[in-house]
Amino acid sequence: MQRRAFLAATAASVGAVAGCFGTSNQALPNGPTSDWRQQAHDSRNTSASDVAVPDRGNQAWDAGDAGSIEPLVADGMVYSVGASATALDAQTGDQEWEYDFSAQTGPTPTVTENHLLIPAEQQLVALNRSDGSEEWSRALPRPAEGSLTTDSSIITLPLTARRGESGLVAFDATTGDRLWGHTTLAARTTAINDDRVYVTGYRQDGNTGVLRALSVADGSLLWETELDHPDTEPVVANGGLLVPDQGTLAVHDPADGTRVRSLGTFGDRLGTAPAVSDGTAFLGTRDQKIVAVSIEDGSTVWQQSGSATRGISVGRESIVTSGESLPEASLAGLAALDRSDGTVQWEHQIEGFDAYPSTAPVLADGAVYYTSNASSGIVALGDVPGDDDE
Repeated sequence: MQRRAFLAATAASVGAVAGCFGTSNQALPNGPTSDWRQQAHDSRNTSASDVAVPDRGNQAWDAGDAGSIEPLVADGMVYSVGASATALDAQTGDQEWEYDFSAQTGPTPTVTENHLLIPAEQQLVALNRSDGSEEWSRALPRPAEGSLTTDSSIITLPLTARRGESGLVAFDATTGDRLWGHTTLAARTTAINDDRVYVTGYRQDGNTGVLRALSVADGSLLWETELDHPDTEPVVANGGLLVPDQGTLAVHDPADGTRVRSLGTFGDRLGTAPAVSDGTAFLGTRDQKIVAVSIEDGSTVWQQSGSATRGISVGRESIVTSGESLPEASLAGLAALDRSDGTVQWEHQIEGFDAYPSTAPVLADGAVYYTSNASSGIVALGDVPGDDDE
């Protein structure tokens, strides 16, 4: 059974149980006005947006077809991608359009000014954002492995690993024309900043981990630094590159890749990249801790219990975690924490047998969106009444 079909079947069976938990089909109090156009919010992979996290994390609506692909938000619409792509009203969840795929969709897509760009098996498909019509598609040499990253000029896409061939390809952000390919093996989702593309992965030997800086213009190698084990994608923050490497979170100089300092070691691996904002890195550790660390000197700002196995997203005054263990409850779900001291503001439990979130939280003003194996669509959380409210 294909992965997407399995996820859909699992969501349907669990959703029959989980659907009876929590109030659903409510509109959010206000229409979100902010955007989250790609995985980790922006091309620098910061997972941070200047938005207000809602005061409560109650379920408003559940809609679309998402599986385990992260939702995206742009211009008052939420885009959901699974076996089909749907455009949903960000406030109400009402469907605006739907596009069915004959191929299996891949990692998180991206939203540009005019298009929703989706990797589907060995194609990159551009859908018109206004009506969902297909405007163009580009052939890929192999299926996508990592999420799309885009800035104003280019789109980068990591491919499944094959020695001797390009592991990363770049396209023109407007026309979709292929610009270049690069040989980084098992390339992670890239970070793009100014005229450089930063990527972690392996040399062609398949054993030597690397952090590389490439030219946006032609993909040429500008510098390379060896890593013990490139755990995640790089993050651009505070004038440096944050790179988890075999459990150590390190800061590298973007000019030449030199490791400037370590911010600490957090077990043997870090499964997700840190979220960063205003000089602080927020990360989840494998021993079920959520930690805020100063990027300047590595000191611990605060620490809270709970897991962030699917990721952390940062708002203006709060962070939202997504994982298999909440700080106060025993179930999996999402939690909002005060970003200054880690105090729990609210928790949203995902009910159902072996239920857990599939993606990192996506934040918009007054809303949090996520997917899970307890639903086949996107769930919107906000400051709306819950079942326990009178």
